[in-house]
Amino acid sequence: MIKVSIIVPVYNVEKYLRQCLDSAINQTMKEIEIICVNDGSTDSSFKILEEMEQQDSRIRVISKANSGYGNTMNMGIDAAEGKYIVFLESDDYILPSMCEEMFELCEKYDLDIVKADYYEFKSDADNTYSRYMHTSYHNNYHQVLNSRADSRLFFTAMYTWTCMYSREFLNEYNIRHNETPGASFQDNGFWFQTMMYADRLYLLDKAFYMYRQDNPNSSIHNKAKVYAFSEEYRFIRDKISKFAGDKSDFINICAFFNLNHNMNQLVKVADEYIPELIALICKEFKEYTDRREWQINKVLNWDFLRRLFICMTQPEMLEKSIKRYHEEKLDKEKIIEKYDTIIIYGVGSYGRRMQRELYTMDKWSRDIICAVTSVNNAKIEVEDVKLQEISNLVAYTDEALVVLCVKPGTKAYTEMRAMAEGIGFKHICDLEDVATNDIWTMKVKDE
Repeated sequence: MIKVSIIVPVYNVEKYLRQCLDSAINQTMKEIEIICVNDGSTDSSFKILEEMEQQDSRIRVISKANSGYGNTMNMGIDAAEGKYIVFLESDDYILPSMCEEMFELCEKYDLDIVKADYYEFKSDADNTYSRYMHTSYHNNYHQVLNSRADSRLFFTAMYTWTCMYSREFLNEYNIRHNETPGASFQDNGFWFQTMMYADRLYLLDKAFYMYRQDNPNSSIHNKAKVYAFSEEYRFIRDKISKFAGDKSDFINICAFFNLNHNMNQLVKVADEYIPELIALICKEFKEYTDRREWQINKVLNWDFLRRLFICMTQPEMLEKSIKRYHEEKLDKEKIIEKYDTIIIYGVGSYGRRMQRELYTMDKWSRDIICAVTSVNNAKIEVEDVKLQEISNLVAYTDEALVVLCVKPGTKAYTEMRAMAEGIGFKHICDLEDVATNDIWTMKVKDE
């Protein structure tokens, strides 16, 4: 009996494919099948699949002409024979006990979906650098949940590959990916459908999935995808229209994510596409409003509404702000680049901002230390870093950069700077010296 089907979409991933498939083969659960759907790869990926299919009878290879991610994933789902399904992107890998532990939870609680935490990672020639990522920050782990009763579930991590799905559940509601050729972010529509229909969803605070951040061919690095989110959310609106029950909350959530994703994308697209994307955001907001499809008073995120107002009323200033942000980010990265050790001095919201900034700058290989004046008095907001008292870091006084993560001009700032200088640190700076400003609050002179 096949307990779990692992579906692997494959397209030109020869560099990572063996590691991916080895992680599936080496699962502690043996009653699995590994369905590899080759989407017309032009590199050696198909040859690797053929070789590994010969080595392990649980691997099944389906090969077809290139038709895009959505169609590839749907073919895998349709071919699956396991009671449960997991997705494994072919440039990622999974830890050995993933299938076994998630299967046991599905069986114990009769789940439609179990969703776990995950790791983001990057590798170089010598090392792998990873950071733990939580699926939820709503204190709702280890419960059987239903998004129709608690819409906060829509604000957990959207990724579909952190999950194990009941195949019967997917087939009962005909939950499949958008198959528009050339589109991106087609896991968004799949995710939205699963959230609409799942009666029994369980969040697990344990990570099994390794999500790669250093594949240059990944869609997350494509700076020309201006319309990708909008295309996907048209697909989601169509799926909502077919939902039999009360769909008003789903429409509000869809509108929020559609516009919010596009606003977040503003700092990721190439500069030449910024005006086009701002215009698209304004156009879509007007369409949602004209169709009376959403209730703006139900969107209880005032920061979102403020950003939307800036898009609508100050598009030229916003464009300048984003371009300035890109320039500033490059300048501040040059400061960080000089140091192999970064000491984040302060563990509140400023410290968390600095931690996020280092990852945004791709400074994964840096030795990041979180320092406090007294461990006993620390209120910790930053995550997954070394926590030490600043007085115990004397060995780093010559080589490390100490970033004072506290509001300048306060008593705490004065005391922390005096402490760092007294210990003998040679390189001390403020958070604003190395952290880029928010594009929505950045002041840019209108030249």
